[in-house]
Amino acid sequence: MSFARALGRRLVLATLFVLALSLSVRGDELADFHAAVEQAAAEHRLAMDTLETSGQQETAAAVQRLRQTWQAINERFTGEHRPAPFADDEQYPTMFMQVDVRLVGVLLTIDMGNRDAARSGLAPIRETLAQLSARSAPVGRRP
Repeated sequence: MSFARALGRRLVLATLFVLALSLSVRGDELADFHAAVEQAAAEHRLAMDTLETSGQQETAAAVQRLRQTWQAINERFTGEHRPAPFADDEQYPTMFMQVDVRLVGVLLTIDMGNRDAARSGLAPIRETLAQLSARSAPVGRRP
């Protein structure tokens, strides 16, 4: 076998290895994204429960934890690290800003003592989290 042919085969094998590795990493990123969204959904449920059962301080703290979780997802999974199912979604970056603004509004309504407005502000976030979870679920678990 000639040197050029052997080198060519090695290059093809190396390229296939890098491609397989990148697909694996993309899958891991999607699994990490899904887990982060599930954590945010758990924080959302806790915030809603706290809203219904506790005072303003506890509720504000729970919503603040939800906001921190949301901001961590935004920092980790935007830009170059956007999960594959959202690669071409033009609304993806806007969604992060909209949810964050909504959470700030919920914190303000909690400070004013308006539980109904806080509840109404949190409801659409639950829907956003459910949609993100469904789109990032492992292939066998997607609806």
